[in-house]
Amino acid sequence: MTISSMGHTTELDSAIGTIIAAQALGYFKANTVLARLVSRDWENEFAVKGQTVQIPKRASLSANDKSEHTIITLQQPNDTSVSVTLNKHKEVSFLIEDYAAALARPEYLQGYIEDGMKVIAEQIDADIAALYSGLSQTIDATGVSGPLDLMDFINSRRLLNAAKAPLSDRFMILHEDAEADAWEIDEFANSNYRDSMWRTAGGALANAYARPFMGFEVFMCQKIAVSASVCKNLALQKSALTLATRPLPPAPNGAGVIQKVMDEDGLGLRVTLSYNADYLGMQCTIDVLYGVAEVMDTFGVVVSTDEDA
Repeated sequence: MTISSMGHTTELDSAIGTIIAAQALGYFKANTVLARLVSRDWENEFAVKGQTVQIPKRASLSANDKSEHTIITLQQPNDTSVSVTLNKHKEVSFLIEDYAAALARPEYLQGYIEDGMKVIAEQIDADIAALYSGLSQTIDATGVSGPLDLMDFINSRRLLNAAKAPLSDRFMILHEDAEADAWEIDEFANSNYRDSMWRTAGGALANAYARPFMGFEVFMCQKIAVSASVCKNLALQKSALTLATRPLPPAPNGAGVIQKVMDEDGLGLRVTLSYNADYLGMQCTIDVLYGVAEVMDTFGVVVSTDEDA
């Protein structure tokens, strides 16, 4: 193998970049809640900040009668699309001055990767939660109309049913104060417990999971938006909102950097390794280019509750 000017092999740098990217993606998934509960769109095509991508929106189909000796009724759905602007570029960078020591102590490097992906994941969840402002269906459980009660779950379910939202992948995502109110609902706290695959999802998603109730999988999310002391909880079918991520263009050849792009389950990120001559160490940058948007307005409901003082 050819030894690079940094005193270690280019092949080793590439392998380390792949390992960091894999670990970062794992921590990214482990620390998100809302990002895992909405539709996700990833394509391994380079994009730049500010670019708009089109997310397909399927048209409806109908069931037709079939008579004997007649041809089928061929449908040509009028598909549309939703524009998502990739206007958010988040990065976390850190310096590994003692490169050999970092390789000898994997937990040292893993700690920085986990810390970095946690703050990026929290920001993405917050950006998704902020989409509440575009949803037109609302339920008021504030003031004399509050706190959150059984009828709020029933009415949220009714609105999604009226919109013909799929019965699967329905979620109620609650602020921590609203979740505390939910546990005061007798039917929520005392009805027979059914386990769920979300218990084994791992990371923040499993820890945020409360229980299934009224056709919703109920989660607590600390990034639910709060406006003027009103919590904007979300009842939604996953198609209501979307998160789109894309890789940024690679550094030019000969720039002396190692870059790796990795994706899984509709989430993607990029890792860049380069030698920083000013600080005499290996610089690592993990970044994500993404955008969020509302897709199906009637598949979402904002349930407003009071924030505890």
